[in-house]
Order: sequence, then C-alpha cells, then structure tokens
Amino acid sequence: MKISAAAAALLSLALPTATAWTVSRHNSAMVSSVHRSASMSIRSPSLLQSTTVKDAAMEEVAAAKAAAPASTNPEIFGTVSSSKLNKLYDLVVIGGGPAGVAGAIKAAQMGRRSIVIDKPKFDAGVLPNGLDLFFGGPTGLFSKALRDLAKTTNVAAMRAQHMDSDVIWKQITNGIVKLAMRNSEGQCRTLARYGIDYLQGSAMLLGEDDPANAVAESKFEDDMDSPEDGLRSVKICDAKTIDEDGNLVDSDLTVTGTKVLVCTGSKS
Repeated sequence: MKISAAAAALLSLALPTATAWTVSRHNSAMVSSVHRSASMSIRSPSLLQSTTVKDAAMEEVAAAKAAAPASTNPEIFGTVSSSKLNKLYDLVVIGGGPAGVAGAIKAAQMGRRSIVIDKPKFDAGVLPNGLDLFFGGPTGLFSKALRDLAKTTNVAAMRAQHMDSDVIWKQITNGIVKLAMRNSEGQCRTLARYGIDYLQGSAMLLGEDDPANAVAESKFEDDMDSPEDGLRSVKICDAKTIDEDGNLVDSDLTVTGTKVLVCTGSKS
C-alpha cells in the first residue's frame, strides 16, 4: 500500500508522541505501583496482626462448636420441653387455626400460661424442621393462594421462553409453599414471643370422670386459684418432647389446664 509524502511526514511526527505518551503512562503506573507497595509494606504489621486476631477468633468459635454436646438440636417447631409439660396450664388450646392461635395469644396478654396443641393435616406438609405449612392458616389457604398466583403469573411470557408445563407449575407451587411458610413461621414466632408453648400431636379431651383428672387435682392442688372449678386433662399422642439432655423423644403424655379451648373447626 502506497502512502503520500505528506501522510508519511504526519505519521513520523505522530509516532514519537504516541510512544512518549505510552512510556509516560507506563512510568506513571510503575510509580503508582511502587507507592502502593511501599504503603502496603508500612501497613503490613497491623494487617498481619488483624489477620492473626481474626484467625484466632475463628479458631475459638470452631473449638466451642466442637466442644458443644452432641445432643444439641437446632430449633424444631412443634416441640416442648417435658419439664414445661409437667406444670399446670391456665389454658389448653386444641387446634392451631386462626381461632386457636388468637385465643392463646389473648390468654397470654392477660398473663395466663397457655399451650396450643395441633395435629398436622398431612405428613407431607411438615418440613424437616417441624414447620407445619398449615399451622395458623385459615381453611383453604392453598386454594386461595393458587387463585391469586394464577392472576399474577404470566403464563404466556413463560411459554415464550420455551418453558414447559411442568416448569411453570413448579414455579406456581413454589410460590404457594413460600406463602404458607411465611404464614406458618410467623404464627410460630408470635406464639414464642408471647411465651406460648406449641406442641404437635393428636389431642383428646378426657372426660370429667376420667381418673387422670383426679390425679391432676391432687398433683396441682396448691397451684389452683379456685379448687372448686376443677381441672381438665388432655391426652396427647404422637408428640415429640425435649428431655433434660436436649434430645427429641417420641411421647404419649397428658397435659392439664384449668380451662380448655377446643378450636378444631370442621373436625369438631
């Protein structure tokens, strides 16, 4: 390719300038790198000290976890310590729907000791941490959530992204499960904040003439405000309690309260 004499002259003038600019940038970068290296070398003792302190703290945390008892369990919803269950309750609520939860909270606000007993509707609706997706929710929660998600889900846009029916349906069901999880966990946190016990299990209200009531009256005679009111006992099956060592134990037990509130809804 031929270039004119004028273009060659301009090119000869531009090359030294570009080279000088490149060298200048290179030198500047080297100077900046030297300054950073110097500053890092000046600060290196403190940095090393900080890193050493952090490492030591992490080692202490790891050692504490390793020294923790092997029986320590993470939080499991729907379990109560056996020592608590051996005491007298002011109110025993059978049923963990909106009415049962509200009744227990009202009793707690009045300074009463209460417990909510609820049996999960389906084993598949209980998460590994014991969270029952149906707990505290109204009847038909999932159908209402499905209806609302059907209104907001843009199926046409998903189809345009080449999503098949299984993927679309999985996204919808995941949204329903997340809604139920937020509702159920929120109810459990509210009960815990008010100091209300929540136990999963199948509850049966014993009759007034049941021998368990006579045993309870003699056991809690000193704890009763008015002995003439009597006590009522509730038998609970398929429950999980926490023993003195912090281990989960399958239990069939009886709890006693001065009042019993039955909130089983359509199951009554």
